Amino acid sequence: MGIARRLAESDSTQAFPFVFQITTTSANTIFTCPITDYGGLTPQLNINWGDSSSSPLITSSSSPNRIHTYVSAGTYTITISGFMPGFQVNNNVGIRSLITSITQFGTVGLRTLNFYGCINITSIPSSASLSAVGGYDGLNEILSFSNFMNGTSITSIPADIFDFSPNVTSFASAFATINTISTVPTGLFDTAVNVSSFASCFFACASLTSVPSTLFDLNINVTSFSGTFRNCRALTNVLQFTFNTAVTTFSQVYNMSSTSNALVGTAPELWNRVPTPAGTDAFRNCTGLTNFASIPPTFT
Repeated sequence: MGIARRLAESDSTQAFPFVFQITTTSANTIFTCPITDYGGLTPQLNINWGDSSSSPLITSSSSPNRIHTYVSAGTYTITISGFMPGFQVNNNVGIRSLITSITQFGTVGLRTLNFYGCINITSIPSSASLSAVGGYDGLNEILSFSNFMNGTSITSIPADIFDFSPNVTSFASAFATINTISTVPTGLFDTAVNVSSFASCFFACASLTSVPSTLFDLNINVTSFSGTFRNCRALTNVLQFTFNTAVTTFSQVYNMSSTSNALVGTAPELWNRVPTPAGTDAFRNCTGLTNFASIPPTFT
């Protein structure tokens, strides 16, 4: 599917709620819904808590009405309708283990979204069935996917998850510290032409073994790949970043904590670019690279 067609299909006149599930294991569990402002935008929404109760209209991200007590242990489906510019778990210890699944992203005006630390989430909704349940249409206004799935337990990344998100500027730590993904789909970031940062995007993904050689070819506005694949010690292939000529920092891009890593191939000669990007520890401990001996000390 071409980019133009994908973007055209993302237009929708229907409103779908944002829906996810939580599981409580004890009585009187308190859950604080992680709604946030973004760029001066504030929420205007209602929450159905999934236990036959609902909130009044919420107009502030600090509203006490975003907090709910579940009297009995169980699994509850939470439905958010209206305008929600941000939903950010941000590794909050009080709620991160309670969220167990994402049902749909809906169409609620999201600008930023993360489930950072939600270790019990194992999958991202896998079908872009826009007319049926809102699909990925609700991600078309996202500006930041920073920490999107950081620290979750997803086992795969849907190839079309970002097809309707052309305005994203950051994927910083989007898939960091996930030990359950081994590959990345081809074309994953192709429509995200405005991205400036992939810093730590796949940091410490212990089971990641390969990424497409063309993964970042269309992301020509990127300025930072700092720590993108840092400590992905099972990764076997190194990218060349041929089309990423605006990058100012590659620091720690493949920094490995030990020489016990699987990275092979030839390192791109980033140190020969003019102007030279920052490259501190870019290939530290990557001794399996064919040209490791000739990499300048400033990059190792």
